[in-house]
Amino acid sequence: MAEAFALIGLASALLQFLDFGTKVVRRLRNLEDDVAETTNYFKGVRVRLPLMLDLVKKIMLQMEAGLVSDKSKEAMYPVVQSCITQAQELDKLFDKTLPQAKDGSWTRGKKAVYGVWNESELERIDSRLKSNFELLMQAGTFQTVSRHEGSNSISFAPTFTLSPTVQVTLAQQEGHSTPMLWEDTDKQANTGQAIFMTPFPRDANFLGRQDIIETVSAMFRRSQIVALSGLGGIGEEHPRAHIFWIYGADPAHFEQGYQDIARKTRIPGWDDHKTDKLKLVQDWLQNEKTTEWLMVVDNADDTAMFYGTRTSGPRRDENESKSFARFLPQCSHGRILITTRDRRLGDKLSQRQGTLQIPPLNAEKSKDLLRSKIAEENWSEDDALDLVENLSLLPLAITQAAAFISENSLTVSEYLEMLVSKESDLKELLSEHLEDPRRDWNSENSVIRTWKLSFEQISRECPRAVEALSLLATLDYHGAPRSLLRKEDDTETGFRTALGTLQAFSLITVSKGKSPICKMHPLVAVATQRWLELSGTVQYWQALALDILVTRFPGPGQQSFRDFPTMTMLMPHTHGILTCQFPSTNDMLSQARLLIATALFDLSSARYPEAFEKCERSLTIRERLLPSDHPETLDSIQTLGETLLHRGELSAAKSMLQRAITGREKSLGSLHVGTLESLSDVTITHLELNDLESAEKTGQMALTGREEVLGCNHPDYLVSLNIMAILHHLKGDYKKALEITTRVLNDREIRLGYECPDTLMTLNNLARLKYQMGEFSSADQMLDTVLAGEETLLAKNGYDIQVSLSNKAAVFVAQERFEDAERVLRDVLAMRESSLGPSHPSTQFTIETLAEVLEKKGDSEGLKGLRNRMIKPDKGQRWAAEVGALLAAGLLYD
Repeated sequence: MAEAFALIGLASALLQFLDFGTKVVRRLRNLEDDVAETTNYFKGVRVRLPLMLDLVKKIMLQMEAGLVSDKSKEAMYPVVQSCITQAQELDKLFDKTLPQAKDGSWTRGKKAVYGVWNESELERIDSRLKSNFELLMQAGTFQTVSRHEGSNSISFAPTFTLSPTVQVTLAQQEGHSTPMLWEDTDKQANTGQAIFMTPFPRDANFLGRQDIIETVSAMFRRSQIVALSGLGGIGEEHPRAHIFWIYGADPAHFEQGYQDIARKTRIPGWDDHKTDKLKLVQDWLQNEKTTEWLMVVDNADDTAMFYGTRTSGPRRDENESKSFARFLPQCSHGRILITTRDRRLGDKLSQRQGTLQIPPLNAEKSKDLLRSKIAEENWSEDDALDLVENLSLLPLAITQAAAFISENSLTVSEYLEMLVSKESDLKELLSEHLEDPRRDWNSENSVIRTWKLSFEQISRECPRAVEALSLLATLDYHGAPRSLLRKEDDTETGFRTALGTLQAFSLITVSKGKSPICKMHPLVAVATQRWLELSGTVQYWQALALDILVTRFPGPGQQSFRDFPTMTMLMPHTHGILTCQFPSTNDMLSQARLLIATALFDLSSARYPEAFEKCERSLTIRERLLPSDHPETLDSIQTLGETLLHRGELSAAKSMLQRAITGREKSLGSLHVGTLESLSDVTITHLELNDLESAEKTGQMALTGREEVLGCNHPDYLVSLNIMAILHHLKGDYKKALEITTRVLNDREIRLGYECPDTLMTLNNLARLKYQMGEFSSADQMLDTVLAGEETLLAKNGYDIQVSLSNKAAVFVAQERFEDAERVLRDVLAMRESSLGPSHPSTQFTIETLAEVLEKKGDSEGLKGLRNRMIKPDKGQRWAAEVGALLAAGLLYD
C-alpha cells in the first residue's frame, strides 16, 4: 500500500518541485538583473537548478508515455522530496544573503556577513542537489529497459559486448557509484571491485550512436583489438569489468597510464619505481585470474612510437627502438579499444582487422546534443540547427557553446547572433592554419570560434582565470598540479573561483583529492596557444612558466633523493619550455639554469644522452652571455664534466673538470666549496683512469680543504673520506681501506640514516672489500641489504644498482652459483644496453664477464649466442682494461 501511495505521490511531487523550483530560479535571475554582482558561491546552484528542472520535465514526459518502470518511480519519490526540501532551503538563504537593489549599505553588509556564515550551508545544499541530479539521471530520462534472461537488473545504454558473458555499459547501473580517475581510488584496489579509470566525468547527456556501438561489439567478437578513427568518447562501465584509459599520444603519457593502472590495482611491485611498469601491467592484464577488462588507448597517432624505428650506429636513445605496441596485452578475457586519427596505424594495431571510421555527428544528433545541455527556457528550435551547423557539428564546440549559453543565461538565438557578429573579428584569428595536418580545418576553426567567445567573456569577468588558462596552455596541459598554477598572492577563494570559471566554460577539468590535477582538452590548448601568439603574449607566458619551473626545480647542490617525486612531477612541464627561444638575456640565463637542474636529475636516472645534450646547451648559452670564469659558466662546465664521467668518457671528463678547478680557483678561491667539489670529482676521474698518484694528490687536497672549511661532520667531508678509502682499496691496502670505509659507514648511518643512497654506496664498498678478503657470506648479506635499499630509493637502470648487481654476481661466481650469477649479469646487461647502448665499453665489459660465467658452467650454446654480440676492443685487449677502474673494481663514489 505504501508503494502505491509513493507512485501516486511522485507525479504530485514532480509538479511541486517544478513549480517551486521555477520560482526560485526566476527569483535568482531577477536579483541578478537588479544587482551588478551576484555572490560567487551561488553560481553552481544557478547553473544546476535549471538543468534539474529541465530533467524533471523530461521525466514527466516519459512517465506520461509509460516509459518509466514502477521500480524507478519508487526510487525517484524520496529523491524528488529531497529536491523540494533543498529548493525551500535555498529560498530562505536568498532572503538572508542575496542583496537587492532597494537594500541600504547596512543591510548589504549584514547580508554579506550572512553569506560568509552560510557558505558551508549552500555548499551542502548544492552537493545534495548534485547527488539528487545524479540519482534522477540514473532512474529517469536516459534509462532504457534491457531485461536479460534470468535477470531483472536494469542497464543503461549504450553497451559494448566484450564476450558472451561480459558486457561493458557506457553509463552507470542503479545502485553503483564508481569513482572517477581524480577521486581517491587507492583504497579500493584488491577488493575484488572493478576499477574504473578514465580522465572524464560521466556525461549524463551522452547520446548513444547505437549503430556504431553495435558495430564495435560485433568487431570485438572477432578480434581482441578494435580501432576507431575519428572523434569519439566513452562513459562508464559495467561493474563486472575493469575499465582503463590510456593516453597514447606520446611515450611519457603512455607509461604514466600504465603506472596509474599498477597503482590503482595494487599489483605487487606497483610501488617499486625500479620495476618496468609496462611489463608489470601487461603481465597482470594477461593473467587469466584477472577480471575481464576493457582498455581504451586514446589518441594513438604516432606510428614511430608504437613500432619503434630502429636506427643504425653504436648508440641509440632508450626509446628509439622500443615498440610500445608489444606492451598491449594479448588475452581472451580483455579487449582494447583504440582511437586514432591515423587509420593506417589503427589497421596495424588492430592486427589488420580494419579500422572503424567514425563519421561526424549528423545535424539532428548535434541538435539533440545541444538541447541536452541547455535549459528549456533558453531553447530556440528555429535557430538550433543553424547554430550546430555554424559549429561544424563538432561535439566539443557544441558543448562549449552550451556552457557559454548556460553560464550567461542566453538563448540559442542570442548566442547565434553573437557568433555571426564576431565573424569579422575572427578573420585575423583564423588566418593561419593550426598545426595538425591530420585534423579537419573546419573542426579547428569552429572550436576556436566557440572558445574565443568564452575567452572574451572570462577576460571581462575573471582576469585571473585567463591567467591560469594561459599558463596551463604553456605548460604540459595534459596534467598540471593545481599548485603550479597558483600565484603567491592568490587567496584560496579567488584561485578556486578562477578555476571554477574555467570549468564552467568547459575549458578545463580539475580532479579531486589532495593533489588536484588541471587538464585541458588538446584542441582548447591549441586554440589558446594560437591566441597567445596572435595577441603577442606567448613569450610573456613562456617566460613566466620558465621562472616558475626554475624556482620549483632544485638546482646544483640542492637535489636529494627525497626530491625525486617532485622532480618527476615537474619534468614533463620542462620539456616544452626548454625548447623555447627566449630573446631576453635574463630568460636565456634562466633557461640555462633549468637545463643544468634537469640534467642533474637525468644523470641520477641514468638518462645520460639527455643530460649531455642539456649540459652542452647550457654551457653554450652561458659562454655567449657570461664571462668564462663566471660562477654559472663554471657550474655548466662542472656538470658537463660529471656527465662525461658517468658516460665513461674519462679523458674528456678529466679535461672538463680541470677547467672547472682552474676557473673556480680564480673566481671563487681554492677553499670555496665549489672548487673543492671539482677537486673531488677530478679525483674520481683519476681513480677511474687508474692514475693513483694524481688521485692521491687531488683527493688529499679536497679532504684537507673540506675539513678546514666544513668540518669533519659535514657530508662533503665524508665524500672525500670515502674517496680516500677507495684509493687504498685500489692500491691493495685492504686493511686501511676497511678502517676508513667502516668509519664512513658508521658516520653516515648516524647522520644520514640507513635509507640514504650515500650510506648504501658505502655498504656496497664494504661488501666489495669483504669479497676481496674472501669473506663471501658476509659480502652476500651486505649486498642484499644494499640492493633492497637501492631498489626502493634510486631510479631504474641507475649506475649504483648496476655496480651492486655486478658485485652480487661476482659473489655468486665465487660461491660457484653460476645460474644465479648468469641471471644477475643478464639483468645488468639489459640495463647497460638501455642506458648506454650495446657498443659502450661498460656494456661490452658486462658481456665479457657474462661470457666467463657461461664458460665456467659449460654452456656452449649460450656462449655462442653471446659472442655474436661481442665487439673487439680497439687495442686488442680485454674490455676490463677499457672501462674505468672503479667500475671494474665494483666501487661506488660520492
